Amino acid sequence: MWQRWRLTEMEKRADSTKDLLSSKYSDPDTRFDICSCQFVYHYSFETYEQADMMLKNACGNLSPGGYFIGTTPNSFELVKRLEASETNSFGNDVYNVKFEKKGEYPLFGCKYDFHLEEVVDVPEFLVYFPLLEEMAKKHGMKLVYKMTFREFYEEKIKNEEHKMLLRRMQALEPYSTFGDSRLASDKPDDYEHAKEFIKDGKAKLPLGTLSKSEWEATSIYLVFAFEKQL
Repeated sequence: MWQRWRLTEMEKRADSTKDLLSSKYSDPDTRFDICSCQFVYHYSFETYEQADMMLKNACGNLSPGGYFIGTTPNSFELVKRLEASETNSFGNDVYNVKFEKKGEYPLFGCKYDFHLEEVVDVPEFLVYFPLLEEMAKKHGMKLVYKMTFREFYEEKIKNEEHKMLLRRMQALEPYSTFGDSRLASDKPDDYEHAKEFIKDGKAKLPLGTLSKSEWEATSIYLVFAFEKQL
């Protein structure tokens, strides 16, 4: 049975990387069918204790067959782009990632500064996903789904229902060869990929897309899903 849960003021003030949230519930034995953790789990990877507490809070009260789903930066992609850079940072006019140094990537506490235009400007920590998968087993969780954002998008966009949802959400920019003032970037090269796609006769106008800079920013993420074992 799906259920909604309204947090008390005490629970809202709790730190999910340091406090056991179930101890603050009016009913500590409450069970959930799903826990969604979007763009935040990586903050817990400052220490093992924090990462483990975050998992305990996310998975401890799940019903058998329940899911822990989330989105987090892909550490392999971040390190790959860093190593390809001539400095200790990389990015474009939409996002920027800066590490303290190259070549040293501890399992916990590997800090970098992340800036996303008009959205985020904070320190974050690398999540080594194979380690996260092993840690999740301790809490009775099994990895059932993991994809990069690019892989996820390319799979889901094949479904007409998903395309319609993207349009309703206005998640993509309407690109046309006739020009459109609603585009996020005024750099012609940022939409060269869309122009080539249209030239090949693969799409109707306007084409839903993102600028090259935005695609580059979104492609540092991955999506995942763990299932609570019986």
